[in-house]
Amino acid sequence: MGALFWLGFNLQKKPFSDLRVRQAIAYCIDRDFIVQTLLKGTAQKATGPISPDSPFYSPAVEQFGVDIDKANELLDAAGCPRDAGGRRFQAAIDYPTEGSIFVSFAEYLRQDLLRKIGVELIISKFKGYAQWADKISNGRFDLSLDVVFNWGDPMIGVHRTYDCDNIRKGLIYSNNQGYCNPEVNRLMEAAGAEMNLAKRKVLYAEFQKLVVEDLPVYYLFKTPHRTIYNKNLAEIDDNIWGSLGPMDQVFWRKQPSAKFDPRNNQ
Repeated sequence: MGALFWLGFNLQKKPFSDLRVRQAIAYCIDRDFIVQTLLKGTAQKATGPISPDSPFYSPAVEQFGVDIDKANELLDAAGCPRDAGGRRFQAAIDYPTEGSIFVSFAEYLRQDLLRKIGVELIISKFKGYAQWADKISNGRFDLSLDVVFNWGDPMIGVHRTYDCDNIRKGLIYSNNQGYCNPEVNRLMEAAGAEMNLAKRKVLYAEFQKLVVEDLPVYYLFKTPHRTIYNKNLAEIDDNIWGSLGPMDQVFWRKQPSAKFDPRNNQ
């Protein structure tokens, strides 16, 4: 399930190690504008680490509605004053690939954050995906735009981002933010071992609430994931992997002739 687009913070670097700074940026970003205007209503607002498509999704989390006054108050309290030009600090923002959907979001955030709260974003340039992955997985970043799939169960696609034991150098799509909350780990472990669906939902609801409060990433939106294919293709995967499956069993159906001829039926 997914895909969830988010803005990731490097919790191992100042000023993003300060929760108030992360909250200020969250209160500045208008997710409704992103979904309705930039994406023309083709996506859905994301509010937490579990996709709205999942049976374990809970909306009972902090929503971070736009509040520019509160954002500026938080930055003042965090010791990030404005200089004579109105700027508070600079930060680099990275994203996986050039020429992608991330470009417009990075530009939007760059203009929005500078205008509203005095945070100046520098958009990094990469030669390719591998260069981005190396930088992010080794903690050499400030902010990163990313898209991550939940897959079929939170144990597969969700736990990896928030597990304290998954803070590893050189491993992309891991806990690259450097986030660790022992209570979150306990909830994930309990939910992963729980066989009762109703009890799992309760555990994951509390997990989502805590993660959103800690704000290691700010969730932007969820895009639909569809597989479009020619009706003459057979054995197309219609499971959770979709077009990301190996397709080793896919074949092209032979077109029936107008008149049956056994010599051609080979």
